[in-house]
Order: sequence, then structure tokens, then C-alpha cells
Amino acid sequence: MDNKFKLLVSEFGEERIKFNEPLKFHTATKLGGPAECFFIATSTKELEKILNSAYELKIPFFIFGGGTKVLISDEGIKGLVIKNRTSGIKIGGIKGKVGRAGIGVEEATLEVDSGVSVGYLNEFLDKQNLKKIDIFNSPLSTIGGSLFLDSYLQEACQKVKIWENGEIMEVEVIDLKKDQHVIMSAAIKVRSKV
Repeated sequence: MDNKFKLLVSEFGEERIKFNEPLKFHTATKLGGPAECFFIATSTKELEKILNSAYELKIPFFIFGGGTKVLISDEGIKGLVIKNRTSGIKIGGIKGKVGRAGIGVEEATLEVDSGVSVGYLNEFLDKQNLKKIDIFNSPLSTIGGSLFLDSYLQEACQKVKIWENGEIMEVEVIDLKKDQHVIMSAAIKVRSKV
């Protein structure tokens, strides 16, 4: 085992860092060879920590979410593969009016982790009496991957929090660079159903 990977194991634990993990168990197509080194990030703090570790150790990495937009060779992937399963959704602000019927929410701004699936986000919006986001992607697609491809989601997005070379910063959707930025979360504006 490479010494760099040993450092990852000492930092994250043997139960979290997997070696030769078959990626076919983590993609929608059920195709893909093994990841040399594999980690599932379940929070934005973990995602930032593993990305910083890979950056500092100069370990090449590949990151994906729901695995709906990736095709992985049977030969697998060298380096570190990170599966993004971050799942936080927070209501950051609301706009509305107070009337006889109570508080009427007209729109809300949500901070949504990049690993949240579009289907899960729409379930959350439905429960909050907010309009679902219509996008062309699969309900299993994550916000992080969909933001690079889906114009409807891009229009709803206010700001994007990204990781780049060991730093977290906010950028506009138009400034996203697929080969350079890892999306951590997005501020998404949604309207009320009524």
C-alpha cells in the first residue's frame, strides 16, 4: 500500500478508507472496475477534509455523487475515488407576508449540500409547500453534478460554495469550472406552490 494511502487510513480509519472497492456497486449503470482507494463523504466537513488531504498529499482524485452521469471502465480508477453522499438541506431565508391566515411564504432560499439527490430535494420542497425544481436529470442525480449540466437548476441557483485547491469560496453559477471546482453546496431560491 502506498504511504500516502496509509496516511489517509490513519486519518479516516480502516473502516472508512476502502481499497479495490468495485465501483459497479456505486453507479446507476452497475458498471465499473475497482477504485484503488475509495471513501464515502457523508457531510460537507468530511468532504472538505478528504479533499484537503488528497490535495496536500498530491493524490489524484475523482469525485461523483449518485453515479448517474458516469461510465467507469472495467479497469477501474487509480488514486482516490470519493463518493459524495452529503445530505444537508437548510432553509436560509424566507420572503412572504403576514395576513389573517398567518404567515404566507412566497419564496425561500435553501442551502443544499452537493450530494443531495434531486429526488430528495423535491420531496423536501413538497413537504415545505414549495415548488419542486423541474430538471431533465434523473431523480437520483445529485445537485453537485446537475449544476454543471442543467439550465433550470442553474437559474434557480443564487450562489455556489466550491472547493478549489484547498480553499472554500463562493462563486456565481456562471463561473463554475467542471475541471477545477468541486461543488460543496448551493443556495437555491424556490417559490411557494400557491
